[in-house]
Amino acid sequence: MKRIVASASLLVLLSACVEPQASLPDSALIRAGCYTVDLYDDPYRRNEIQPAKVGLSDNWNRYLGVWGEGAWNGGQCHEIHVTEVNQDGSVVVIDTVAPYETLRAESHRRTGRIDRNGRLIVPGSNGPTVYSYENGRLRGTRFRRSGGTDHVILSPQSS
Repeated sequence: MKRIVASASLLVLLSACVEPQASLPDSALIRAGCYTVDLYDDPYRRNEIQPAKVGLSDNWNRYLGVWGEGAWNGGQCHEIHVTEVNQDGSVVVIDTVAPYETLRAESHRRTGRIDRNGRLIVPGSNGPTVYSYENGRLRGTRFRRSGGTDHVILSPQSS
């Protein structure tokens, strides 16, 4: 009996380590012309993309910029502005979404981090989002606190 419980526990642990895959095709997660919100003119220039820090890995600095034209699970438009990447791995992100069905447009300034695997992790009110850089785009997976995941693919935008 102990072996069965230990085996079941090990399966649960391993399943938590495997990244979930989106059930939608990648093409459904990308939406050209997807619009979120206009950022206000900030007198402190916090909305501007800061120059890459000297001495940081290109793998970190490549997150700098505006990433958009993506739709969560093919629905709500999403965009992020990665305005600053710091030497300690902290990242300043403006996280935006468009109105969709009963959801309203939102924009939040958040402090994320780059983990040891080079993924950008951004906390959120619905749960953390993990972005990985793949073929010049960002693939995002949001892990909802209520369970389940949402998926998006973001493309670089001119800032």
